[in-house]
Amino acid sequence: MSVLLFASSAFASTILLHATRLGLSAGELRARAGIAEALLADHRARVPVEQMESLWRECERASGNPQFGCGLVNGMATHCLQGLNILLDSAPTLGASLAAFCEHVPSVTNCLEVSLTHDGDATRLTLTPVSQQLHHFGLDAAELTLIRNIARRVSRLPRATFIEAGTGPRQRCGEVLTQWGVPWRTSHTPYLALPTVLLETPLAGANEFLYQSLRRQWSGTREAGEGDGLNLARIWLRSSDQPIERIAERIGYRQSGNFIRAFRKRFGITPKQFRLGHS
Repeated sequence: MSVLLFASSAFASTILLHATRLGLSAGELRARAGIAEALLADHRARVPVEQMESLWRECERASGNPQFGCGLVNGMATHCLQGLNILLDSAPTLGASLAAFCEHVPSVTNCLEVSLTHDGDATRLTLTPVSQQLHHFGLDAAELTLIRNIARRVSRLPRATFIEAGTGPRQRCGEVLTQWGVPWRTSHTPYLALPTVLLETPLAGANEFLYQSLRRQWSGTREAGEGDGLNLARIWLRSSDQPIERIAERIGYRQSGNFIRAFRKRFGITPKQFRLGHS
């Protein structure tokens, strides 16, 4: 039996949000791609890769912009990773963060195989598309988002973080990489190369309790439903002073009111009450 390739419905929602900001009709794009509106209501649902690829093609047709995927860099981390970036930010070091990313990204999409390899003074994070037919918009968005977030975690500019980046033959993010000062070349498989010594860099957002709690939530042995966004929110509410609006956003709720209602429906208490210990 062949494995169903998928991407998080939160990814599709972020694409459509970006399209709306460019003046395109998100409803028409979604309908043309065959993605049911109800599927997007659950940000942990899975959209088959065929529908995702159709959505990318519709965005390309409607926008006429070969760099459409590059524009997603500001929304990808917030809305697409179902709280995974909370885990990545709370890791003790950059190396631990990248290892966690490689381990858990299949929960968000299995369209890419991510690996971390060390070669002396350089370490390479490689993004291998499972299918060579994946649209370059998605690869551009993924690569640029990784560059931005990794540099942010070590409090450096991209040009001071990466030795080199490799982009696939059809990708169009080279112009952005040049603007960021990151050397790049065309490669069969996208990759990011950075100094191995950076892996020992402590992260500013390190939080051992949050990190270990989220590792358990994201482990492959978690019970059904245990690792969803609302349970991730409970951990973050208890272990940090991040604003409730920020937590809602990071787990995929663009409206904090929707998050508060969902939280109260699930747990019988508001996020603020939970944080204050009235549980």
